[in-house]
Amino acid sequence: MTEADNPWGTDPTPFDALGGQERIRSIVDRFYDLVDADAPNLRAMLPADDAISRQKLFEYLVEWTGGPDLYSSHRGHPRMRMRHMPFAIGQPEVDAWLACMERSLDDNEVTGPVRAFLDDKLTALAQHMRNR
Repeated sequence: MTEADNPWGTDPTPFDALGGQERIRSIVDRFYDLVDADAPNLRAMLPADDAISRQKLFEYLVEWTGGPDLYSSHRGHPRMRMRHMPFAIGQPEVDAWLACMERSLDDNEVTGPVRAFLDDKLTALAQHMRNR
């Protein structure tokens, strides 16, 4: 396979290009650590114990990137916009979420075509969650 076949590179899926569940777990954990430290507007939306939130994002990203269907097998269809509707998500929250995710990807040394692919898709996803 070539990049022309897959915008994330030569691997069959973005999940494979990232290196699987272990790398995605690291991305998610670093993301939430950054939210805790640097994004009070996002942190305020989370329960005091964010373990379930971390697990949900992990399961979602594994499945969303082409790995096993961890999210939908436990929680049904993602319906991400509907699930986030109770939270006031404006451009500041979108920007904070993207900043934390970008730093997490940087810290996990996600580079190359898979990084460009994720930057594009995650930006679109974050903008789709905006409801204010």
